[in-house]
Amino acid sequence: MSTSFDVPKRQHPLGVFIIGAQFIWKAVQSFWPILIGVTLGEMKWYYFLAIPVGVLFAGAFALWYYLRFHFFISSDALIVERGIFQRERLQIPFDRIQAVQLFQGPIQQVFGLTGVRVDTAGSSGSELELVAIRKAEATILQQFLNSKMSLAPETGEDEPVDSDPHRSERVAKPLVALGTKDLVKVGLSQNHIKNAFLGLALFMSLFQGAEDHISNWLDGIPAAVVSIVGLSFVLLFIPGLVLMGIVGVLTSLGSVFLRYWRLNSTLDEDGLKLQMGLLRRNSFDVPFNKIHLTEWKSNWIRRLLGYETVRIRQAQAEGSGGLRVFIPAMEPLHRAAMEVALYPDLRKEAVFDVSPARRLRWILLAAASVPSILLLTHPEWGNVILALCWTAFVFWTTGRRYGSYRLSVYIDSIVLERGWFWQTRTVLKMSQLQGVEWKRNALLERRKIGHLVFHTAAGQSTFNYVNRDQAAKIRDFALNQLHAAQPKNQSI
Repeated sequence: MSTSFDVPKRQHPLGVFIIGAQFIWKAVQSFWPILIGVTLGEMKWYYFLAIPVGVLFAGAFALWYYLRFHFFISSDALIVERGIFQRERLQIPFDRIQAVQLFQGPIQQVFGLTGVRVDTAGSSGSELELVAIRKAEATILQQFLNSKMSLAPETGEDEPVDSDPHRSERVAKPLVALGTKDLVKVGLSQNHIKNAFLGLALFMSLFQGAEDHISNWLDGIPAAVVSIVGLSFVLLFIPGLVLMGIVGVLTSLGSVFLRYWRLNSTLDEDGLKLQMGLLRRNSFDVPFNKIHLTEWKSNWIRRLLGYETVRIRQAQAEGSGGLRVFIPAMEPLHRAAMEVALYPDLRKEAVFDVSPARRLRWILLAAASVPSILLLTHPEWGNVILALCWTAFVFWTTGRRYGSYRLSVYIDSIVLERGWFWQTRTVLKMSQLQGVEWKRNALLERRKIGHLVFHTAAGQSTFNYVNRDQAAKIRDFALNQLHAAQPKNQSI
């Protein structure tokens, strides 16, 4: 198959089925209240004629959309021509592209095809989505667009398409690869309480109406027996909690296997490559110069197992979250390899190392001591003992929490750390900053304290309760580094 993208071309013919399936799914999402209302009423045989009519309409629409959809590459942009009733010509400059993602849903996997999603910083959601092209062709397109993202602004020359889809893999260094045992470890470290409620909600939605059958069954049981059964439910409280825990763990494991199945990630000199997913197979190729910040998160279970999770964020459009890529099971050697590639200056000594003002310590303690104050409104011995125990507990925990807040500023990186039970470490690139803001209210201004806000295209990160003199030095240093990096940024 030809892999030339300089002439207008369509997607694979089997894309008609995928487009049709997407159209049907969107129609169901749009009209689901009407569909539920119809199913609850008396069903007539001719209602079912709507199914083949809808399928035929979706097929005709998909075929028409497929025939009028073309894409190709010019010297400086990816161009798409699409639309049925209203024609549209979309031109995406290479320097606006943030990421090119490959994905395979169940239908694509059946037909041996791949989808391509192009994200930009100026769009809410994906700027472009191709749903059906062959994987070899999609890989070449992904590599070509990634190379043009970084090279096009520097050189106006058109780069030839590399016909070898395995070129970058030959120089890539392995990062994280997850097997079945690793997935189980990741699943055990999830938020089981939240997942237990999600699993319960899924169960109730699947067995909706079962409560009516149970109620009808209970109506036929004598009242004395019902009373005894009701009293026995008290004894089932602990088994119920155990059951909820099991549901939470099983839901966590299921979601992890669906999301991270056969996860494989590599690092090369240009960026990060990542593949994962079971029913929906995703392939990310994220250039280093498009990464605006990374967030490293861990809880006590993850630290016990010796790893943490990293979230990679790129530029986001207004009202959109931008591309966010999660990599679990990042061990210390994986973290060191990624930080060497992304933030080499972290190996040097920090220019500034700041802790928040002591005022934050007492604010945290005051907020956490509210239950003690409420208990002391009824000064009984039991309440007094509980209040003293709670005050001692929160005095220790808020002290640990306050000690975890730290801001470290390097030559081209900013590190914000917080949390001791749930730890978060955010790393920003100095060259990706859009500005540094010094915020304070009237009360904080009187005490010469405020908040430092670092603005990037991926969102903002805040370090609270910084002394004014320290904040002024950090702000001036960051802005000087940003101005010094501007010519370099303009060439990226």
